Amino acid sequence: MIGSTTNSPPAGATNNTPSSQAAQPGGAMGKDQFMKLLIAQMQNQDPMNPMQGDQMAAQLAQFSTLEQMQQMNTTLTGQSTAQGALLGAMQSGAAINTLGHTVIAIGDQIQVGGASPATTVTADVAATATSATLHVFDSTGKEVGKRDLGAIPAGTKETFNIGDAASGLEPGTYTYTIDAKDAAGAAVNITTYMTGKVDGVSSSSSGLVLNAGGMTIPYANVVKIVN
Repeated sequence: MIGSTTNSPPAGATNNTPSSQAAQPGGAMGKDQFMKLLIAQMQNQDPMNPMQGDQMAAQLAQFSTLEQMQQMNTTLTGQSTAQGALLGAMQSGAAINTLGHTVIAIGDQIQVGGASPATTVTADVAATATSATLHVFDSTGKEVGKRDLGAIPAGTKETFNIGDAASGLEPGTYTYTIDAKDAAGAAVNITTYMTGKVDGVSSSSSGLVLNAGGMTIPYANVVKIVN
């Protein structure tokens, strides 16, 4: 009899997507999983209260949007990979073109002795300093030389003579710092640079590296090619 008909779904049916088709907790739902979920929902819907057309249209619209977003993501990923490869090739070409040229780069290395020993260092001085000292360190971080620079003006790429700070040192690569204070005794910000003639180019985990004597200069730190 019609009056005895129930709204229960067939035995074994369920309103949930089978666990083998469901997205893992916290994971993203793919378009195939979305379609399977929609089909399962339509197959197991209540025959006395079926899904309305506007509900189906809304879910199909969600499916279409999901697919378009996935296609867009694939396209953007491909473009990003291609652009990255092009940028890498351009940087490699530019780095190779520095061979035989002198470059200035942000850094703290200096070359003592050898074919092209450093006699000066370059730095950006944020504010006028009433006192400043140049310190030279060996590979272990031990101070091996220093020079009093006196008062120094504020300026971009100011040049300072190393003088006796490198006197008596064995040829090799060293590092340096410049400590400066203003009239009130506050520290003045100093950005140091290294200068060297490029004789090689190599790559590292952090990017392209220029070799200048015993110095290693990250290509990304280069601010000027002198000649």
